[in-house]
Amino acid sequence: MSNILDKIFADKQKELAGTKCDLPLAELKQRIGDQAPVLDVFPALRKGKNSRIIAEIKRRTPFKGELRENFNALEIASDYARYGAAALSILTESNYFGSHIGILQEVRTVAPIPLLRKDFIFDEYQVYESRAHGADLFLLIATWLEQSQLTDLLGLGKELGLPALVETHDEYDMEKAFEAKASLIGINNRDLTNGKTDLNIARRLIPMALQEPGKTLVCESGIHGREEIEDFEKIGAHAFLIGESLMTAQNIPEKLTELLGNEKFAG
Repeated sequence: MSNILDKIFADKQKELAGTKCDLPLAELKQRIGDQAPVLDVFPALRKGKNSRIIAEIKRRTPFKGELRENFNALEIASDYARYGAAALSILTESNYFGSHIGILQEVRTVAPIPLLRKDFIFDEYQVYESRAHGADLFLLIATWLEQSQLTDLLGLGKELGLPALVETHDEYDMEKAFEAKASLIGINNRDLTNGKTDLNIARRLIPMALQEPGKTLVCESGIHGREEIEDFEKIGAHAFLIGESLMTAQNIPEKLTELLGNEKFAG
């Protein structure tokens, strides 16, 4: 494989074959009827006096290994919801991030806010799977997906009432997102092929994204402090997906409070 992103997708393809055997699509579709209505993420990301943060839950990454000792997803999710996160990003990939799709339903019990299923999605089955396990939106990585895949998966999500966060990293990705008519666009400062992070990616792509009216823009990766959030809001970012700076913080509620721009942490 040429890079880690290709390897992750290749392993996911192998894993998905077994998943489809264990839980056929017909049964998966039946489970969708048992789910609560999808929570609308767009108002959560566009309104409010404070900054809008999609707070991420991830145990480890292929680039930095384990991120937090005594990892407890429910405790983290509860803190995120209590201290002002607009939505949660939930890693559900098992081989490289140490998670599982069942975590969505576990987290839902303590976090009544929109849940993003963050995984390596390339197949229609995974979109149905996301809805059947209680996700309110799902991730599509434009860097890896072909235009037709991106458009089709986004369209299926819309049919299910499930929006997609279309993640971009360069101008070519952004053009793909426009072509697919994505409403929710993420700009990832991290190069998923090698793990390197550069905030200039968002500085360059936000003005391009704003040329298309009506888009909701999410700045992803590399955000560590309040000053960076304020700088990106000034140039047009609507929300921020923040993972590692929260997951590695000694006190998660205090860090989230700081990033949101709240005056005082009440712990």
